[in-house]
Formats: sequence, structure tokens, C-alpha cells
Amino acid sequence: MNPDIILKADELYFSYDDNNSHSLNGLSLEIRRGQKVAFMGANGSGKSTFFLCCTGILKPQSGKLYFNGEEVGYKKKDLLKLRSKVGIVFQDPDNQLFSASVFQEISFGILNLGVPEEQAKKEVEDVIEYLEITPFRHKPTHALSGGQKKQVSIADILVMHPDIIILDEPAAALDPRHTTMVNHIVEQLTEQGITVLMATHDVNYAYEWADEVMLFHEGKVLMQGTPAQVFGNRGALKKTNLETPAVLELFESLCKKGILKASLPLPRNLKTLETYISDINLNPHYGGNNIVTENRKKAILAVSFGTSHHDTCKVTIDAIEKEMQAAFPDYPLYRAWTSKMIIRKLKDRDQIHVNTVKEAMEQMRRDGITDVLIQPTHVINGIENDLMKEDALSYREDFHSISFGDPLLTSEQDSLDVIQAIADEFSSLKKDQVLVLMGHGTTHFSNSIYAALDYTFKDKGYSNIFLGTVEAYPSMETLLKMIRSYQPSKVILAPFMIVAGDHAKNDMAGDDPESWYSQFKSAGYEVEPVLKGLGEYSGIRKILVEHLSRLDVQ
Repeated sequence: MNPDIILKADELYFSYDDNNSHSLNGLSLEIRRGQKVAFMGANGSGKSTFFLCCTGILKPQSGKLYFNGEEVGYKKKDLLKLRSKVGIVFQDPDNQLFSASVFQEISFGILNLGVPEEQAKKEVEDVIEYLEITPFRHKPTHALSGGQKKQVSIADILVMHPDIIILDEPAAALDPRHTTMVNHIVEQLTEQGITVLMATHDVNYAYEWADEVMLFHEGKVLMQGTPAQVFGNRGALKKTNLETPAVLELFESLCKKGILKASLPLPRNLKTLETYISDINLNPHYGGNNIVTENRKKAILAVSFGTSHHDTCKVTIDAIEKEMQAAFPDYPLYRAWTSKMIIRKLKDRDQIHVNTVKEAMEQMRRDGITDVLIQPTHVINGIENDLMKEDALSYREDFHSISFGDPLLTSEQDSLDVIQAIADEFSSLKKDQVLVLMGHGTTHFSNSIYAALDYTFKDKGYSNIFLGTVEAYPSMETLLKMIRSYQPSKVILAPFMIVAGDHAKNDMAGDDPESWYSQFKSAGYEVEPVLKGLGEYSGIRKILVEHLSRLDVQ
């Protein structure tokens, strides 16, 4: 047998009901040494049964199982040898833990192997420190939280230095914080070269984590391959009731739209996809036919979506423009809004006129401006930003140059800076509370930045900050599921929009049953809305001014 194969199943059959039906139905597979293998499939497809066969808890009615090239025997000494090298962490840790204290629980297995007491004690201490169990090492096992029980269950196995660790739904019933903790432990195991077999229904995690994926269906392997091969097979996913990972869906959509090249390596996570998007050359500088060699007159055009609420306008759009002007005191600053509906509303209601982008470009042309630095206050490179560029460039021949600054979220560094600005603004947020940010959302391909940023919040340690959208993904339904798992004592709502306008006051904080405030209240949470637009955060204003400062007018 190939020495790289650590585990092999050959035509395994197992039935719980006297062969009337088979949980394993001629199962054959091979596992390579040191691999991270995700086992996936519908409930009842045979994953857990196979795992129990791997540890000798169940004995197949027929077929053979090989470990390290040797056929598995079922005599007592054979099973003791097998279980010292193949350990399983059950989905419900209460099925595994039975000792009075954590220390005794972790000690039991290694002492049972006949390891001398002093050596066993040292091994247990090392594992306790490695898995950060020290704070609850003397607690009774029944008094532990779900996440702590998972840690101890893994320690039970790890202390015996296994070749294979089997994890049956390791994140089941855990909140997001403990799920992250368990995932971190799994990464540590794989770094040690341990072969890890994991049953999971989380396609996004499996796609990013696994070296190999096995799809189980009716007691057999329906498909086996790399994550890209398996999750790229829509037919196999449909047959096993699995969805395509979100990052693959987004990548394929961007390729179909011609935004990204299909020749790029498939992104394994949202972080990589975000990098692809941020690397797109947006060509911000455009030269016109109006050649000017002297007496150049430069101006700033600040472009916003707009708002009909004067209170929020003063502390957001006005404040951003004021800081832009302070950064470039020698350049006149012009304003344009992209929402024609808001412009019309202000004119009809308040007799206030705000220029459209075309009207502002026309005004600057009349004023003798030769070079235009356009800085949007848009959050993403969405539809509004595209239309703004189109309108501005219709005046391309009337100016020496037109340069475009980036919207708020364009580069990977922008995401990190925005996260820091949010964290600074909500520095008093407690660990048992969650901050839920409401973005607008769009059908434009750039909407993927919202999901990527939500992921990045968690990646940077802010597990209690969630980002959703009113009109796209992540949706309120998605947020409710994630926050239900976190079980917060309080939900704080804040708009992830430059201004706290209609969406913030009505869709987010309104009393309508469909508002986010009402939906979280109905779900039983204490809710506190914060009507503060992003433009009120000094860190956000600083990012936009930096984007303007990077413009290089030729």
C-alpha cells in the first residue's frame, strides 16, 4: 500500500437495522497523511457512521479498513492500539466527557495507555497550556461552557499524540466567539502535521480550510477532490443539499461581468477576493484636449449622494467638505449631488438648489477652471460612482484634466482604516454587546465589499461587529442568524452610510414592524439605535481627505 495513505476504506457496509438499509453502502476511500479533509453531505449520508468505524466503536458488517497499511482488527489490544492513534471529538462533548475535573479528564486517556505518571502529568500540563485551558483546569467538566467542553474534548485526544483527529461538527451549537476559537485550535493541529478529518455543513469554512473534500451520499463517496473541484460541481452540490461557497459565487459573478479575469487563481476566501477587486486599475486621471501651459486653475468637486435632512447634512457632508477645503485652501471647492430625487425635493420644499455633476462641471467651465479634482464621498465604487464618472467625463474636452479620487472603501488599506475608525467610535462597546451596521447595498458587483468587510471585522478580532445591507447581501435575515448565535445582551444599531438620513431614521431606527430596530426587538433583544452617519466620524473624514490628497493632476 502507498505509504502516503494513512487510512483506507475498502467496500465498507454497515447497517443499524439488520441490513434493511445501509448507512455505509460499499464505501471506499483513501486519506493521505497530513491532509485536512472535509466530509460533507446531507444528514444520514454516513459521515458519522464512518467516523465511528474508524475508531472501532462500530464494526462494519463487511469490507475492510486499513490504518497505516495494516488491516484494522477488533480484538481488545487491536482497538487500544487504534484508539491511541485515531481520536474522535464528538459533536456533543457531553458524550465524551465523564471525569470529575478537567485535569482528570485529560489525564485519563494517556494514563490508560500505560504512560508513567510523571511523564503523563507533564504531557497533560503541556496540552493544557497549549490549548489555553489553564483558567478552568480544576473545574468540574459539567460546569464548563460549550466552547470550553470542546477545548477539553480536543485536549483528551491531543495528549495521546494521535496520527489522526476526527472532528464531528466541531462548531455545532457554539457561538461565533467559540467557533473562532475552535477553528484556531484546528489550525494548530494541522500545523503539527496531524491528519484532520472534519464533518461540517459550513461550505464557506470547508472551501477555505480543507485540502480535500469528500461528498457523502447514501453511504458512499459521491465525489472526492480539491475544494475547487468539488464546489465547482453544481450537480454534486445539489444532490447533497449543499450551496456554492459565497466567495466562489461572487468571483464567478465578477468574471461574468468582465470585472475580473477568469484566469485569476480561484480565491479561497473573501480577503483574497477583496484584494483582486482593490487591484483593479480604475484609471483615475483623464486628460482632455484643452491644453494649458500656464495660468492653470485647479478646483475640487466634492460629490455626494445627498440628503434632504439638514441636521445630518451639517455634521456629515458639510464637515467633509470643510476638511477638504482646509487641506487645499488655494483650490475653490464646488459641490454636486448624484441623487436627482433629493435635489428635486430640496428645491420644491426649501427652494434650495444643489448642482448635479453636469451642472457643477458646467459652472467650473464658466469659471475658467482648467483642472478638476473630483472626490466622491460614496462608500463604494457602485452605481452612483459609475454614473458620476460618466457625467463628469462628458466634459472631458473642456478641461486640461479631470482626476477622480477613490470612494471610501476601495483598497485593502481602506478596509483596515474604516475598521479602525469604527472601532475608535465605538470603543465603549462591551464584549457581550454587538454593533450592527446598516449599509445601503446594491445590485452592482461592488456589493461584495460589504461581505468582505464583515469578514475582515471578524478576522481583525472584532467578533461582535456585524455589517449588513438594506437592499442586498448580507441581509437582515443573515444578520439575525449570526447574532442569534452570538447571544448578545444588547444590540446597538448604526448606519454604515455617510449620512444618517431616511434609511437610518426609518429602515434602521423606525417603529415600522419591518425596521431593523423592530425586528431585533421582536427577536427579544435590547436595542439602541445610534443615528450618526459615517461622515461624523473623524477617522472616516480623514480617509476621504487622504484619497483627495493622492490625486496627481498632470
